[in-house]
Amino acid sequence: MNYMKNLRYTIILLVLGFFLFPALSSAEEVETSIKAEFLTYDAAQQVYHLRGDVRIRRLDALLQAEEAEYREKTGEARASGNVRYEDRWVVIEAGNLEINMETKRGIVYNARLFFKKDNYHIRAEEIERLDEKNYVIRKATFTTCDAPLPAWCFSSKKTDVRIGDRLKAKNVVFRIKGLPVLYSPLLWAPIYTERKTGLLLPEPGFRSDKGFCFRQPLFLALADNRDATLYFDLYSRRGIGEGLEYRYIERKAGAGQWWLYHLRDRTLAKDFYEFKGKHSLFRKDRVSGFLNIHYINDRDFYQEYSQQVQVRTRRFLESTAEVFYPFKKGRAYLLGRAWQDLKESSEDVMQKAPEAGISLYPSKKGPLYLSLKTSYSNFYSKNLLRVQRLDIYPRIYHSIGDSIQLSQIIGLRETLYNISNSDNFPDSISREAFDYSLRLHTRLMKRYTAFTHILEPEIGYRFIPPVEDNIPLLDSTELYRRVSAVDFGFRNYLYGRNGQIASVRLTGLYDILKADNPFGLIRLEAAMFHPLNLKLDTSYNPNSGDFEQINYSASLKAGRVGFSFGQRYSKDDEILFYRSSISLPVTSRLALNSALWYDAKRGGLEDLKLSANYSAQCWGINISFNRRPDDYSILFLVELKGLGTIRFSGI
Repeated sequence: MNYMKNLRYTIILLVLGFFLFPALSSAEEVETSIKAEFLTYDAAQQVYHLRGDVRIRRLDALLQAEEAEYREKTGEARASGNVRYEDRWVVIEAGNLEINMETKRGIVYNARLFFKKDNYHIRAEEIERLDEKNYVIRKATFTTCDAPLPAWCFSSKKTDVRIGDRLKAKNVVFRIKGLPVLYSPLLWAPIYTERKTGLLLPEPGFRSDKGFCFRQPLFLALADNRDATLYFDLYSRRGIGEGLEYRYIERKAGAGQWWLYHLRDRTLAKDFYEFKGKHSLFRKDRVSGFLNIHYINDRDFYQEYSQQVQVRTRRFLESTAEVFYPFKKGRAYLLGRAWQDLKESSEDVMQKAPEAGISLYPSKKGPLYLSLKTSYSNFYSKNLLRVQRLDIYPRIYHSIGDSIQLSQIIGLRETLYNISNSDNFPDSISREAFDYSLRLHTRLMKRYTAFTHILEPEIGYRFIPPVEDNIPLLDSTELYRRVSAVDFGFRNYLYGRNGQIASVRLTGLYDILKADNPFGLIRLEAAMFHPLNLKLDTSYNPNSGDFEQINYSASLKAGRVGFSFGQRYSKDDEILFYRSSISLPVTSRLALNSALWYDAKRGGLEDLKLSANYSAQCWGINISFNRRPDDYSILFLVELKGLGTIRFSGI
């Protein structure tokens, strides 16, 4: 027995880097370092014997053991005594290891595996490798908890694993602090793959107006760039729903996401359908486009089934489609736009399909800039009103001055209408007009020790002579009407060392044509970014003395406690909403949250949410209460970190 210290040489044996990682078993010659206190070679048996602080390093992998043995003739290798393997992905500790380097079969006894990336801990009495991808694990536990007694774990008597495919376990027990809680005869899950066809976690629950609720998603991996999810919904008191979500990314055709849902409501004796989707294709200097569709067959669908107050209070659904071609000096386009009114009948809503147009960007011609917008649009409504419109709008720009800028714009506009099936308008209308705008603008800046103040005052004048106004209101083009008005205002900006602190914009209007009430709305827009985050947009009518709209939102974080409050008010639309929320961290792991949406004009409390969230090292739980005008629900979210979220909704 020869004493060897810091012995280093290359040897084929040490593809023993570890049988769980076949990438180390390369046919390439890779340098392997061996250290042991004692090394002997039995020439008759062709066996290497290593003993005492054995260290075998190959690439980024390190194998340590008290003893190791390798048989050259059969390719069998054994390691024992505090066996430890580590690379950049995993740490493996075991009592004994056996492997055949030729057949790649092997066994690890009393093993503990730790996957660094996702913090997975696996303990097993025996792990047998059948080939490069197939393993059998016996009497194993799995968790992402670091504690010796994990907060949760799964245990099974036998687990079959196919790397890159799936994990299938029999007689699975879910344990909390070592105590059995749930049992399943079979557990199936994808392993070492990002996308795999299979059932997703279900969502059981109970809602006060719909009874027991259950949603079961099924994920379908159709291809590397395409997948889909099927949904089955059960409402014990109301009916059954089915949904399909399809997603794709095509290299030359673009990307998209589509959703189709159907629900049969027995109580209302209605079939609800929802269809929405989007597709986009953007290519530089080539034909591009996008499509957004959103449609429901019954306006009651969101009121009955949506848990989001923003969806329940929505007035319109918009669907748009556009194909455009950009070129050096402008763009050509073809678009369509449709609206669905969720509050009233959509029969009088004018839909636009299609509109074709060309826009030429401002181009310099001597001291002037020239631009052009022209479009042909087709409008229709369900009450059979039909309108075709041709709009041609060239404009000329001129600007002089540096510190004080004087800008002028003159535009010529021709708009032709062809109207069918209308008792209110003639069959043909022609509108010719011009407009002239003048604007004076300057910028003043003052630097102080702690901040910089920028002031931008401006005053402008716009004139449009009398034009034909007996025309149908289709979109913003019809707002081009007689004007002779002066507008004025200023912008204020405050900048500190760390960026913008606040901004304020105040604007007003003086209408020369309205001698009795010449002053228009005075609008104030303000924003503050720290220490208080504030946004304000309000309009005041000096003629009536009323505020036409008041919209604001404010949020403040004091330490770890967060507050927010907001309002949306519109006099014309008769809207007055209040919103507020509070986030209160009780401890480093426990946080309480609340959110309220109050409709002061109609039904009072529109939405109330209270929630508590607890997050530990390897698990978390969220409990939330949601109150709507006609029902309530309680939502439980249990997260086992590394596995996903189990959702119990609508109780």
